[in-house]
Order: sequence, then C-alpha cells, then structure tokens
Amino acid sequence: MPAEHYAVSEISIVLASVFAIHRLAPNGFWLASFASLLIGAVAALGAWRFGSGQFEALETLHLTAAVQGGLVSMMFLSADMAMKARAQQSTRLAVVGLFMASLFATSSSPSLVPVFSLVWLVVAISVMAIYAQTDRFLTVSCMSIMLVGLLVVRKNSYLDAAVSFHLYHLMITAWLILLPFCLSRLPKRASVLATEG
Repeated sequence: MPAEHYAVSEISIVLASVFAIHRLAPNGFWLASFASLLIGAVAALGAWRFGSGQFEALETLHLTAAVQGGLVSMMFLSADMAMKARAQQSTRLAVVGLFMASLFATSSSPSLVPVFSLVWLVVAISVMAIYAQTDRFLTVSCMSIMLVGLLVVRKNSYLDAAVSFHLYHLMITAWLILLPFCLSRLPKRASVLATEG
C-alpha cells in the first residue's frame, strides 16, 4: 500500500498544534505553546515525508526528530505546568532538577530519551492530578490519552500497522486539542495573576 495515506493523520496533528498554540499562548503558557509547536513541526516533517514520497529518504531525520522532539516537548510542557500551578517551592525545584538530569542523561546516553519522555509525561499527568482546581478526573483522563497511545496503541502487534499508526496519531491530535482545556484547570500562582493584572 502506498505510504501517502500516513500524511493524513500527520496533518491532523499539525492543525491541532496550531489550535493548541492559539489557545495556550494568550493565557501565558509559553513553554506549553513551544511544546505544541515542536509536536506540530515533527508532524509537518512526517506529512512531508509521506506526502512527497520520500518515505525512506527522510526516515532517519523524521524518527530522530520525533524521539528528540517528544522529549523536549514533554519537558517544556511539564515545566510550564509546574511553574504556573500553585506548586510548592520544593516541587518546582524538583522539576528543575529533573530537567537538568534529563539533559545530562540523554546527552550521555541517547537510548534513554524514550524513557525520560515517558517520565516527563507522567510528571505532567501527576501535576494535573495534584493541582487541577476543577474537573480533576476529566483533565487527568485527557492528559493520559498520550500515555495510553504510547504504551498501548503505538506499534501494537495486535493491530494492523496502518491502523496502529493512524489511531496513535489521532490520539495525539485529540490530546493537543484538549490540552488548553486541561491547563486552564490549573490554579495560577499569585505572581502570575499579578503579572496578568
């Protein structure tokens, strides 16, 4: 089967990232907006790879961008969430420490990138579970869509490869669309409110 159809779900991620940035940036979630931009950029590269027929020529570049971009986007998103929410000083310092540890560990051993991507995704879900002011169960469920996609759907041996690919990418699309809603449920620190005022 031609690979061009894979570009369709990649394009859906690009559109969802534009939507997320449009909703996040005006509310001061600049790091989360950058994370959404990275995810959209990787998807745009994937859409070009499949749509232009350069499936093998751009494979290494696309896969590398997806792995590295996934880690950086999760790091920036989680850091933004922790810094914006009314997290304790110790929690924010722990996030900064994990940020530095992630950079050091993954630069020394690139094979750890997927592991730290999962760690940061769990951090984001945990921040939502602890600090969401309203709709906690709903927001945690929405934030967990990406985790379910990574662990259960992506490269699932029980699913056809094309079905697994498209379903996983549609889950990322849904996650991006729901991201502004989730982050809007985090309480803002007094310093953030004062800046907006």
